[in-house]
Amino acid sequence: MKYYLQDLISRLAQFSEQLDNTALFIDKPWVLIDANANYQKYIFKRDGELIMSLNGTVQVGKWEYLGAARSILVDRIADKILLNQSFFDRAVMVLKRDGSTHDLFILANETIIPDLDVKKYLQAVTYEKFNIITGRLDNGKVLECYRGEGEYQPSIGMKVTIDGEEPENGKYRSLNTGRYYEIAAGKIFRITEPVTYQTAEGIQLTIEQKPGYPIAVGDFVFVHDQPAATGKYRLGALKSIHVVNGVVNKTSIF
Repeated sequence: MKYYLQDLISRLAQFSEQLDNTALFIDKPWVLIDANANYQKYIFKRDGELIMSLNGTVQVGKWEYLGAARSILVDRIADKILLNQSFFDRAVMVLKRDGSTHDLFILANETIIPDLDVKKYLQAVTYEKFNIITGRLDNGKVLECYRGEGEYQPSIGMKVTIDGEEPENGKYRSLNTGRYYEIAAGKIFRITEPVTYQTAEGIQLTIEQKPGYPIAVGDFVFVHDQPAATGKYRLGALKSIHVVNGVVNKTSIF
C-alpha cells in the first residue's frame, strides 16, 4: 500500500497547497500512524510550539516554517528534522524528510478524516481532480477510466488504469455488470457483455456482444466456457449464426 500511496501523492502534487499557507495546518489535530501502529498526534501551535502526543503521552517541541526552503523545521526534542512538502491540503499533509525520496510522514487531519483512512481520501481526490469513473473488477482491483467531457461510462478509446497503474494488455471483467473490457496500450478497444442463448438443438451458447446491440460478426461464441466449434447454430425459427473458430462469421435468417 505504501507504493500505491506514493503514486497517488505524486499524481496529486500539482494540486497541492503551499506550506506558507500555515492557517491550513496550525491548531489542527494531525495524526500519524507509524509502522508500529503507534498513534501519534501533532498540533502545530501559532507561537511555534509543537504538541506531540504518542499514545496519550505528551511532549512539547518546536516547529518553524522556513520560507527560503519551503520546508518545516521540526524540533522533536530527541532530534531535529527538516521536512519538505510532497502534498498538502486541509485534510492530508504529506511531508518528506529532506534529502530522502521515500521517507514520508503522512498525517491526517482527524477532524476531516476521523477514520484516518488516508488512502481512501486521496483516491477520492484523485478521481475528482482527474475526472475519473471507477468500477470494481472480478479480480478485486479497481478499473479507473479517465473520462472526457460528456462521458459518464466506460467507452472505447478511453484511457484507463488499474489501481493507479497502466494495465497489461488483456481482457478484464466488471464485478458488478459482468461486462468485459479489452485493453491495449492503456486504452479500452472493445466492450462486450455475455448473453446466453439456447439453440434449436438444445445447445447453450454464450455470446459476448456489444451492450445493447444484436449479435454481430466478430462476436465471440462459447460453449461451456470453450470456443464454440465451427458450424451453424439455429437460435430460432428466423435466426441462425455461422461460427468459425469460436467467432461469429455470418448471421442469417435460416
